[in-house]
Amino acid sequence: MSNTEIVDLDARPLRGKTILVTRPEEGASRMGGMLADLGACVRVAPMIRITEPEDWTPVDAAIRALDAYQWIIFTSANGPKYLAKRFSDLSAAPEAVPAETSILAVGPATAAAVEKYLGRTPDKVAVKYVAEGVVDLFEERNMAGERVLLARAKEGRDAIPRALMKMGASVDDVSVYQTIPIGREALREVWGELEAGKIDMLTFTSSSALDGFMRAAGEETAKGWMARALVASIGPVTSATARKWGVAPDVEAAESTIPGVARAIVSYYGKPERGGQAS
Repeated sequence: MSNTEIVDLDARPLRGKTILVTRPEEGASRMGGMLADLGACVRVAPMIRITEPEDWTPVDAAIRALDAYQWIIFTSANGPKYLAKRFSDLSAAPEAVPAETSILAVGPATAAAVEKYLGRTPDKVAVKYVAEGVVDLFEERNMAGERVLLARAKEGRDAIPRALMKMGASVDDVSVYQTIPIGREALREVWGELEAGKIDMLTFTSSSALDGFMRAAGEETAKGWMARALVASIGPVTSATARKWGVAPDVEAAESTIPGVARAIVSYYGKPERGGQAS
């Protein structure tokens, strides 16, 4: 999705706003560029990095048994990326996923990654970009006896496997990648601005990034910064994590995607009671 689909770029609705992006470096450039095009002054402090799992053994076992799965589910773009990487490590082609095995992706970015890294168009794409969206797609399907491979992060929630097993499916939940908190060093270049209240909005596009931010700064310090700034969340799961820390997000994207976050931020600042466009 192009930035022009979010708003008229000539208006620069985020002009005069300084916004912190906490995504991993690979995704931060896309989100930062989008916000900058909308007029924001962007600061970047990646709170997590994405890396291989500590142990590939469960993934390798699943790869050897791909014929046994009726479904493979990916909940983020990193899932197909790292599964394809493991295929390459094992000298297997992306086409190793049997044609008879259906693929389900959460959201358009994940669907695009399936096409890019596995050469397949997903059979289903969840409309809701959260775990519950996956479950909704199976509500009217008889899952009894079906075997599902859930290829995702080590830190994934248990909503999908729990619901599918309740429907009668057998679920192999394997970690094809993991998120590692970077810690206090990630905040080094923006610490002074945060202390001085010079950053208008803090954005979080995952629970792991938000957790990493709170722990890196220290809960008391982080809450102090959040009291002087606005907090934007990519969706209900990340917002729930914020509330567990005692923080209520000011902005929550209606669509849990990067363009969705940008639209939500533009909409927030565009309301008259927020002071409208910055001068």
